[in-house]
Amino acid sequence: MRIIPTLKTERLTASAAPEAVTAETSSETELPYTVIPQETEKAEVVVKQVEKPRLVMKFIWMEKNIGLALDQVIPGHGTVPISPYFFWPRKDAWEELKSTLESKPWISQKKKIILLNQATDIINLLQQSGGYLS
Repeated sequence: MRIIPTLKTERLTASAAPEAVTAETSSETELPYTVIPQETEKAEVVVKQVEKPRLVMKFIWMEKNIGLALDQVIPGHGTVPISPYFFWPRKDAWEELKSTLESKPWISQKKKIILLNQATDIINLLQQSGGYLS
Protein backbone atom coordinates (compact mmCIF):
# COMPACT_ATOMS: atom_id res chain seq x y z
CA MET A 1 0.00 0.00 0.00
CA ARG A 2 1.36 3.29 -1.02
CA ILE A 3 0.18 6.58 0.39
CA ILE A 4 0.26 9.53 -1.97
CA PRO A 5 0.22 12.97 -0.31
CA THR A 6 -2.73 15.07 -1.24
CA LEU A 7 -3.51 18.68 -0.64
CA LYS A 8 -5.47 17.65 2.43
CA THR A 9 -4.04 17.02 5.83
CA GLU A 10 -3.72 13.32 6.45
CA ARG A 11 -2.97 11.61 9.70
CA LEU A 12 -1.85 8.01 9.61
CA THR A 13 -2.36 5.62 12.45
CA ALA A 14 -0.83 2.18 12.56
CA SER A 15 -1.67 -0.84 14.58
CA ALA A 16 0.40 -3.94 15.32
CA ALA A 17 -0.81 -5.67 12.19
CA PRO A 18 0.80 -4.20 9.02
CA GLU A 19 -2.42 -4.70 7.06
CA ALA A 20 -4.37 -2.40 9.32
CA VAL A 21 -3.24 1.03 8.21
CA THR A 22 -5.93 3.63 8.33
CA ALA A 23 -5.90 7.19 7.15
CA GLU A 24 -7.87 10.00 8.61
CA THR A 25 -8.50 13.06 6.54
CA SER A 26 -9.36 16.44 7.88
CA SER A 27 -11.37 18.96 5.97
CA GLU A 28 -8.64 21.60 6.07
CA THR A 29 -6.75 21.97 2.85
CA GLU A 30 -3.04 22.44 3.15
CA LEU A 31 -0.21 23.19 0.81
CA PRO A 32 2.37 20.47 0.23
CA TYR A 33 4.91 22.59 2.08
CA THR A 34 4.82 24.30 5.41
CA VAL A 35 4.35 28.03 5.51
CA ILE A 36 5.88 29.57 8.59
CA PRO A 37 4.34 32.96 9.23
CA GLN A 38 7.00 35.54 9.75
CA GLU A 39 6.50 38.06 12.44
CA THR A 40 7.26 41.49 11.20
CA GLU A 41 9.64 43.15 13.56
CA LYS A 42 9.72 46.86 13.82
CA ALA A 43 13.21 48.12 14.08
CA GLU A 44 13.20 50.48 16.98
CA VAL A 45 16.00 52.89 17.48
CA VAL A 46 16.19 54.22 20.97
CA VAL A 47 17.83 57.59 20.94
CA LYS A 48 18.93 58.57 24.37
CA GLN A 49 18.49 62.24 25.01
CA VAL A 50 21.91 63.71 25.31
CA GLU A 51 22.02 66.15 28.14
CA LYS A 52 23.58 69.43 27.22
CA PRO A 53 26.57 70.69 29.14
CA ARG A 54 25.49 73.17 31.78
CA LEU A 55 27.18 75.90 33.76
CA VAL A 56 27.31 75.63 37.52
CA MET A 57 28.28 78.36 39.95
CA LYS A 58 30.35 77.06 42.83
CA PHE A 59 30.80 78.77 46.18
CA ILE A 60 33.30 78.55 48.97
CA TRP A 61 31.77 79.83 52.21
CA MET A 62 34.31 81.22 54.63
CA GLU A 63 33.98 83.20 57.82
CA LYS A 64 34.11 86.69 56.26
CA ASN A 65 34.64 85.92 52.57
CA ILE A 66 32.92 84.05 49.82
CA GLY A 67 34.52 82.51 46.75
CA LEU A 68 32.66 82.31 43.45
CA ALA A 69 33.69 80.14 40.50
CA LEU A 70 32.16 78.71 37.33
CA ASP A 71 32.36 75.12 36.16
CA GLN A 72 30.93 73.43 33.10
CA VAL A 73 29.36 70.07 33.84
CA ILE A 74 29.48 67.70 30.89
CA PRO A 75 27.10 64.78 31.61
CA GLY A 76 28.88 61.47 31.52
CA HIS A 77 32.33 63.07 31.38
CA GLY A 78 32.77 65.25 34.43
CA THR A 79 33.41 68.87 35.26
CA VAL A 80 35.58 71.45 33.52
CA PRO A 81 36.57 74.61 35.42
CA ILE A 82 35.64 77.74 33.50
CA SER A 83 37.03 80.26 35.97
CA PRO A 84 39.18 80.39 39.09
CA TYR A 85 37.57 81.31 42.40
CA PHE A 86 36.93 85.02 42.81
CA PHE A 87 36.78 86.09 46.46
CA TRP A 88 34.52 88.83 47.75
CA PRO A 89 35.11 91.25 49.52
CA ARG A 90 38.87 90.91 48.97
CA LYS A 91 38.31 91.82 45.32
CA ASP A 92 35.24 92.71 43.34
CA ALA A 93 34.25 89.13 42.60
CA TRP A 94 31.16 90.23 40.68
CA GLU A 95 33.22 92.34 38.23
CA GLU A 96 35.79 89.56 37.80
CA LEU A 97 33.01 87.06 37.14
CA LYS A 98 31.41 89.45 34.64
CA SER A 99 34.73 89.85 32.77
CA THR A 100 35.19 86.11 32.64
CA LEU A 101 31.66 85.59 31.29
CA GLU A 102 32.15 88.29 28.65
CA SER A 103 35.28 86.52 27.42
CA LYS A 104 33.22 83.37 26.71
CA PRO A 105 31.22 84.04 23.51
CA TRP A 106 29.66 80.57 23.60
CA ILE A 107 27.73 81.43 26.78
CA SER A 108 24.41 83.08 25.90
CA GLN A 109 23.63 86.56 27.11
CA LYS A 110 20.61 85.21 28.99
CA LYS A 111 22.75 82.66 30.85
CA LYS A 112 25.33 85.33 31.69
CA ILE A 113 22.62 87.49 33.25
CA ILE A 114 21.25 84.56 35.26
CA LEU A 115 24.71 83.69 36.60
CA LEU A 116 25.51 87.30 37.51
CA ASN A 117 22.15 87.63 39.27
CA GLN A 118 22.92 84.49 41.29
CA ALA A 119 26.29 85.94 42.26
CA THR A 120 24.58 89.22 43.27
CA ASP A 121 22.09 87.34 45.47
CA ILE A 122 24.86 85.47 47.28
CA ILE A 123 26.98 88.60 47.78
CA ASN A 124 23.92 90.50 49.08
CA LEU A 125 23.20 87.67 51.50
CA LEU A 126 26.73 87.94 52.86
CA GLN A 127 26.42 91.74 53.19
CA GLN A 128 23.03 91.53 54.95
CA SER A 129 24.37 89.06 57.46
CA GLY A 130 27.08 91.54 58.45
CA GLY A 131 29.81 89.55 56.82
CA TYR A 132 29.15 86.39 58.79
CA LEU A 133 27.42 83.37 57.35
CA SER A 134 26.15 80.95 59.93
